[in-house]
Amino acid sequence: MPNSPELPVSSVRRALLRWYRANRRDLPWRRTRDPYAIWVSEAMLQQTQVATVLPYYERFLVAFPGVAELAEAPEEAVLGAWSGLGYYGRARSLQAGARVVVERHGGRVPDDPEALLALPGIGPYTAGAIASVAFGRPEPVLDGNVRRVLSRLLARRGAGAAEERHLWGVARDLVRGPSPGDLNQSLMELGALVCTPRAPRCDACPVSAVCRARAAGDPDNYPLARRTARAVPVRVAVALVRHRGSILLSRRGPETPLRGSWDVPSVVVPEGAEPRARLRALLARLGLHATIGDAIAVVPHAILKHRLSISIFSGTASRPSAAAPDGLRWIRPAGLGSAAVSGATRKVLRAAGIASAEPGAAAGQKRSQGGTHEAPRPSRRASSGGGSSGRSKR
Repeated sequence: MPNSPELPVSSVRRALLRWYRANRRDLPWRRTRDPYAIWVSEAMLQQTQVATVLPYYERFLVAFPGVAELAEAPEEAVLGAWSGLGYYGRARSLQAGARVVVERHGGRVPDDPEALLALPGIGPYTAGAIASVAFGRPEPVLDGNVRRVLSRLLARRGAGAAEERHLWGVARDLVRGPSPGDLNQSLMELGALVCTPRAPRCDACPVSAVCRARAAGDPDNYPLARRTARAVPVRVAVALVRHRGSILLSRRGPETPLRGSWDVPSVVVPEGAEPRARLRALLARLGLHATIGDAIAVVPHAILKHRLSISIFSGTASRPSAAAPDGLRWIRPAGLGSAAVSGATRKVLRAAGIASAEPGAAAGQKRSQGGTHEAPRPSRRASSGGGSSGRSKR
């Protein structure tokens, strides 16, 4: 093995595959070889826990059962089905990729890794996941879990581009052989269930006998911990404006500190600034005049490297009408479950005592969960595929 001659590839492969088939979690995307379904699961798993993804995955496939349906759907419908998962750019990229598959590949997801890499939102990890799991191609994957497993097996604590290339090479050598999709998933599953970031369960690891980090007695120290920047505190004010039982939402723009496509109107409040005045000015620029009352609650929320302190102000629209100006919309609480709002807005609404439907709800029955991972790929009209990033939270 040119990249890591100290690793006995054949025996490691056998041990991983044997362990995976006996211990893998029963997840719906493992019961199919449909590349479109695998693509959807990988896109959803980026930066999101498996338990969170499960109900969204089922509902999304009911709403958009194939690549053609996803490509043809209005963006608002796609974002609504995604609502509650956050990071809406993933949904937009998924739909953009589906449109390319329809236009350039006749509605069928390509099995060639280079063609997969050419689709919007698909990087090396995603391409490897689709190619190996859906099509049985010996293509490697390297997400956070796989990186950790390989770094510990080889007792490597390096960082940077050279280390990344080395680990990709190790992953590439391991995936060559029978059942490449299962092999890749075994590495991911091992990192998720056993070789965890802290307190790894080395006694339950199928390859602990050849793990150099365990032999060194300090597997927790591998790989090198990444430095995380201290969260930046940000003061935010939001206006909870009501009219005839509806809530005012604002389309995402350059001023909003929140992350939905639609959110309660919000502004960053610099030190010394008056939050209500800034909210009134924001609404006036958007074409709606409102009276802003007192703060009714303050909620914390973290977004990336920012720690938000969100003050919620009640509001009443002046001269309200049934229609809202461009960039604003009125929505009843029951419709919030399918609106593409951020987690911060949902937290604001809960703090204000406003009940809303569960996010991601979609009409229609759940699709069947029958079949096994080893079954042939089911036929699906205009099927296509996609994947997830190296930051999967499996």
